[in-house]
This record gives sequence, C-alpha cells and structure tokens, in this order.
Amino acid sequence: MAKTAIIFEGHSDDSSVGIGGTIIKLAKEGYYIVDIIFSAGQKSHPHYRGEIIIKKRIQEAEGIGKQFGISQTIFFGLDDGKIKEEIKNKEIYERVKRIIKKYKPVKIFITSSYDPHPDHRAVHEIVIKVLEDLNYKSELYAYEVWNIVNENKPVIYNDISDYFKAKIAMMKSFKTQWLFMYLLLIPVYLRARFYGIKNNFKYAEKLYKIK
Repeated sequence: MAKTAIIFEGHSDDSSVGIGGTIIKLAKEGYYIVDIIFSAGQKSHPHYRGEIIIKKRIQEAEGIGKQFGISQTIFFGLDDGKIKEEIKNKEIYERVKRIIKKYKPVKIFITSSYDPHPDHRAVHEIVIKVLEDLNYKSELYAYEVWNIVNENKPVIYNDISDYFKAKIAMMKSFKTQWLFMYLLLIPVYLRARFYGIKNNFKYAEKLYKIK
C-alpha cells in the first residue's frame, strides 16, 4: 500500500507556491497525496458571483491535482478571508480529525504560523490542535507562501532541481489566479535558487520541521 502524505492549505494555489516541487517529487516517489483545501479563494474575484468562481476554482484545482500527481482533493468550502471565524465550528475540527485517522499519513504539510495571511495561520492552528489531540507521531512540516519572517524551527531544504519546471507549470495552470501567479514567478524562482545554492542544489524548497 502506498504511503500517504496530506497537504493542508487555505486556498487552492497555496501549496503550488510553497511546495509545488515537493508535491510533484512525492507523487513521482509513489506517495498517495491528499490535498485539503479550506476555501476556494473567491474573494480574489470580486467582479464574479461567488458561486460561479467557487465552482470554477474547484474544477481548476481538481484538474491541476490530477495532472501533477495529487491523488485526492477535498474541499471544506469555508468563506475566503473568514477561515479563522468559520473554523471555530467544531465540525471542521472533526473533519480534519477524521481525515487524518482515515489516511494515517506518514507526512503532513501545513501553512506556516508565521505567514502574514490570516487564513494561512488559521489552517496551521486547527491542524496543529488536531494533531496534538491525536498525539500524531509522524513527520510534520510547515511551508512558506507569503512568509517574510523565518520560523524558529529546524529547517530542511528539499532538492527540487528535477521538478522545478513542473512546479512553475503547476503555478501557471491556475488560470483563475493568473495575475497573482505571474507576480509570484520571480520571487519563487529567486527563493528556489537561493535555497538551492545554499545546499549545492540547483533549486530547493524550504520546509520547517515541526515533528
């Protein structure tokens, strides 16, 4: 049976920016990857009706997931920008708990507690709470999206040299977010090169090891 990795993200494009190369690498290594998306990110499209952009972004995320090796995508359907408030609903806690108990992941990836986006911090907080209550013992990592400040945790640099082009292709596949993705291409490239050079790789992604 394939080993399972679970990705938790506030919005459908967060993980492509933070750990797109790592996801593709894990898929190539045979991991069963489950992607948990808390919100469709509909607030980034104020000129569209909410239900239209939600449907479009769900379809987009599912298609991108299949294309780049994500085995299953699960949407929680929370309101963009209000994850912290809506996550207080005990049902969200229970859903996260059920998913972890069902898939028994050997690796979990969550957004950083130092990320300036409140939705990303909210995702971090709820997943950590569930894992503490479950006494989760396997590998747990935080990844960067909009981080400016470094976390005070051990750092692992993952070599994604063979997967960086695919990571960029993944980012560009988010057509509904084309402006944000293209604005992030240069920062993502510079970050990956900087982390790579530090570790004698061509490109790398930084992970904070929580467990």
